[in-house]
Amino acid sequence: MELININDNLVNRDIQFILIQQQIDAKRKLLLNKQNKLKRIMKQNVFLSDIKDDYSKYYSYIINQKKKQMAALEMLNTYIDDLTQSGSLTENNIKDAKFEQKQILKELKSIKTNLDELINFTES
Repeated sequence: MELININDNLVNRDIQFILIQQQIDAKRKLLLNKQNKLKRIMKQNVFLSDIKDDYSKYYSYIINQKKKQMAALEMLNTYIDDLTQSGSLTENNIKDAKFEQKQILKELKSIKTNLDELINFTES
């Protein structure tokens, strides 16, 4: 009888050991799957981060171009002001200059609006 008891105990221990081993294997597989998923997500994040950086550089470039356009148009506007105030233009030339000045101011307003939109977009 005692021999059967010892064998039963050993069998029960073996069964418990096998169950614990199966649980350990299942946890290990779960952790490996999670690690692989994390690696994929990290790669995607790096890719998305690169895309975000590219867009930021693009928007910075566009913003700088818009600022340069505004500076050039403001310089033209100042030049037209100087010409009209100098008194060296004829009446028709003054009319043309004022018309061009209005066009420049409209373009400046348009560029400023676009610039404000870009800046607000990049800040959000």
